[in-house]
Amino acid sequence: MPTAHAKWVVVETRPLRGKGQPFIRRMLRPNAIEAWETMQKPGGWKRCQPRW
Repeated sequence: MPTAHAKWVVVETRPLRGKGQPFIRRMLRPNAIEAWETMQKPGGWKRCQPRW
């Protein structure tokens, strides 16, 4: 549950193949962690190094 002191983070996703545009959004850190854990389970998503 986010609190008043939760930090904002920038989440960037992009296609693995091709030169598609990245999808960038701001999320509260607890929500970003929950989304990441959810994406890892069925989709097999992996972390990569930031490109900036």
